[in-house]
Amino acid sequence: MTSRAFAPWVEPVAAQLRDGRRQILEVARAIPVEAGTRPSPNSGWTYRDLLVHLAVGDWVCQTLLSAVVANERLDVAATFASVDAGNERLRQERASRSIEELIAEVEAEGEETQELLARLADADESRGQEDAPMSLGEYLRQFPGHDRAHLDELRTALP
Repeated sequence: MTSRAFAPWVEPVAAQLRDGRRQILEVARAIPVEAGTRPSPNSGWTYRDLLVHLAVGDWVCQTLLSAVVANERLDVAATFASVDAGNERLRQERASRSIEELIAEVEAEGEETQELLARLADADESRGQEDAPMSLGEYLRQFPGHDRAHLDELRTALP
């Protein structure tokens, strides 16, 4: 992992995301291969599907962060309306990837998110749009919960 500097309000979020990714990688590497095809606690998803989702689960956050660092407006409604379709498209695109490749992608995507977080400034914490339900700071403080929830589901595949 690369050492980065973060705005003070971003550092706790970045630390939670780093720790969550570390735990996801540990659990994913410990799951027996045969567990991949079993149903996970996430309805309709196998454990492999869950790992795929974790490999690409930062895509909405990265879309938002990319718009912020580029100082561009984001179509919030369209972005969040496309979550289910985007998740399914990304899952299908990765259908032939090995578990090792998915684990590597989990790690790489986490690093990309960290890189974007490092580009945020103090003023970005309260940044928002009239069509956004919350500020950037509020969104980012709740985002680590996404990884925690799916990590708990992934852990149920462990022997």
